[in-house]
Amino acid sequence: MAKIDKIETTLYRLPLPEKIEAASSGVLTDIDMVMVRVWDSDGAQGCGYNPLFSGQGSALVEIINNVCAEIVLQEDPSRIEWIWHKMWRRLHYAGRGAPVSFAIAAVDTALWDLKANSLNLPLWRLLGGFNPEVKAYAGNIDLNFPVDKLLAGADRSLNDGHRSIKMRLGKPSLKEDLSRVEAMRNHIGSDVELMADANEAWRPDQALRALRALREFDLVWVEEPIQPDNFVAYAHLRNNGGVPLSAGENLHTLAEFAALISAGGIDFPEPDLATCGGITPWMKIGHLADAHGLPVTSHGLHDIHVHLLAASPNNAYLEVHGFGMNPYIEHPLAVKNGIATAPDRPGHGMAFNWSLLEKFRLN
Repeated sequence: MAKIDKIETTLYRLPLPEKIEAASSGVLTDIDMVMVRVWDSDGAQGCGYNPLFSGQGSALVEIINNVCAEIVLQEDPSRIEWIWHKMWRRLHYAGRGAPVSFAIAAVDTALWDLKANSLNLPLWRLLGGFNPEVKAYAGNIDLNFPVDKLLAGADRSLNDGHRSIKMRLGKPSLKEDLSRVEAMRNHIGSDVELMADANEAWRPDQALRALRALREFDLVWVEEPIQPDNFVAYAHLRNNGGVPLSAGENLHTLAEFAALISAGGIDFPEPDLATCGGITPWMKIGHLADAHGLPVTSHGLHDIHVHLLAASPNNAYLEVHGFGMNPYIEHPLAVKNGIATAPDRPGHGMAFNWSLLEKFRLN
């Protein structure tokens, strides 16, 4: 029986091609990227990764190297659920959620990639194999862009094959936000789906006013209008705002998603495997949404999330995120006529350019 006999954690700081801004995070110029690679005694290997704001990656490296590695080594690589729970039970007292969930996520993803590679299966087939074709949208990060640059970014997304586009909200005044949404809707027309992400920009009373003002623009959803864990307020906004709501990228446990869904606060649950503890809990969140008659969407890490959504019968949209790994992988995800297709290569199918990444290595 194979055993996990090696785990390696590496931290990189990757420059962004352009400064980007969201209401909750400010302006970003680069990101930390934590990479975890695991090998088993039969020679199979897997890789997981997790992007964070610059300066935060070292905390994950310490957790993985000092706690997770001891748990993972010499375990049966096929028992991912067992390994996940061992990591969680060891770490939960110090933080039920991030950064614990972030650290576990990178390891968990590497284990799923290893298992799929060892079976010569693409990840989406291993996880259930529903449909490799997934509806995608361009998750543009553009709050700092003037209107002309905002619209030019939408044109690029359309030229790249998207038929659904997301823009950012959170300007100092609601009037400015509304003006930008109106300009975008007029520019792309009524046939292109439009989402908007407020990145926790508002208090609940401000969010209610904004949602009611945004009704006329036929938005698919407004994402994270308020702080992520105010579940009662989410239910209030969903019942009274008149625009569907999406949220979940800043929820870090299955229990938090259960609370949000049970409160009736969400139309589009949006788990991010990087923040909720990995592929193992992400699939549970997707099934939980399905049990409540809700679709599931994703945030970030589109090269891996496309597999999870392709395994989920209630998939809605894949976010093709601005933090993509395109410069560092051999087969970047393509979108055609609004559809992304999960690859049939073994594992998650990402072949990394390790020599290029080495230029940005921190440890």
